[in-house]
Amino acid sequence: MSQKQSTADSEPRRRLSILLTVVFSLSMIMGTGPGVLLVNRADTVAGVPLVYAWGILWYLVQVAVALVAYFVVWDSSSSAGKYDGGSSLKSGRTDRS
Repeated sequence: MSQKQSTADSEPRRRLSILLTVVFSLSMIMGTGPGVLLVNRADTVAGVPLVYAWGILWYLVQVAVALVAYFVVWDSSSSAGKYDGGSSLKSGRTDRS
């Protein structure tokens, strides 16, 4: 794979990773942070307390972000992120290829 093709492939992934980071951060704030104050009342949704349903909704958003990141953004073919069980440290090898 050429450098130009690699750069072209990584630009959409970079944009998606930024978007996923923003969405995940928003879900952290809205799910358990100040966002809970928006729905802190005695209403129910399908028999479930509104506050509980609100928390579950944002938890599902976090799960969806993690799944999209796993299947789309995180590249398992790159050797830079592979874990070798610490054998490179034991053998004194410094390269990760």
